[in-house]
Amino acid sequence: MAMNPMQRRARNSFLVGFLVALIIMALLVFLLLYKIKGLNEAKQELESQFITVYVASEDLESGQVITLEDNFVMENVKTSLDESQVISSDDFLYIDEDGNITEEPKEMMMKVNVPSGTIVTKDMIVESGEQTTDSQRIQEFNMILLPSQLKNGDYIDIRYQLPNGQDFIVLSKKKVLGTNETSLWLKLDESEILTINSAIVEAYQLTGSKIYAIPYIEAGLQDAAIPTYVPDSEVYEQMRINPNITNEAKTELFNRYSHDADMRNNYIVPSLTPYAEQRDSLVESGFQNDAESIRAARQEFVESLEGTGDVGYER
Repeated sequence: MAMNPMQRRARNSFLVGFLVALIIMALLVFLLLYKIKGLNEAKQELESQFITVYVASEDLESGQVITLEDNFVMENVKTSLDESQVISSDDFLYIDEDGNITEEPKEMMMKVNVPSGTIVTKDMIVESGEQTTDSQRIQEFNMILLPSQLKNGDYIDIRYQLPNGQDFIVLSKKKVLGTNETSLWLKLDESEILTINSAIVEAYQLTGSKIYAIPYIEAGLQDAAIPTYVPDSEVYEQMRINPNITNEAKTELFNRYSHDADMRNNYIVPSLTPYAEQRDSLVESGFQNDAESIRAARQEFVESLEGTGDVGYER
């Protein structure tokens, strides 16, 4: 049956409208897919900026010894840092001679201060150099003049000062395991034990001398000072033949002894002139006054920290 012109126009209009609708729908679907793709790419880009990292669970100080268990929590955070830059559990373990990661933990400490919630990167931590060896022991000292505000966890040099102002580094960058008003606990190896014992005996014999501790300002950033004190000849000979002292330590002590021992020993046996006696008396009096002032300030400081973990020592 033939269509009349009006029916034909109506059908054509319908077809054109339907075709236009299909085109519009196709465009809308294309735009929607394009938008969804953009959203997915944006989501992937955003997700790529989130990585799981260790962040400080508390405020950490330069020189503070740290462990993953005690000082960090894992969080998924947005950062532009590469995962290779942030700390991992491998950074707290030793690597053997073949380059394999062992299960032996190493002691690490902070190089800088960081607030709680901060992402800690590899360049913010450093090995503390306190790896335990077979010859190390915990030593307690109560004859060392302590800084008034020394507290647990600080790093110190132990120095020996002569009445004429000569000043020798006996022990370098030792961690304070514990301290109170008068005592100090340190972890020392055999060589260090003999060295400081020699200095203590010398200080007792020499009027106006003193052995004192001096703290590092930024222990995480500052390298250990080079010890300059050498024990007397009898102690040195004992150290030389002692099997508990490594060959490296013996070599270092030999080099120091050959350069520094004569200079100090020449002073330790001064001429017994009235001037020398008067000088030693004045120096001893000055040291005594300084020591009493420091001890009084330290007593007040320690009392203010009683009950905290900053003073005292427990195994």
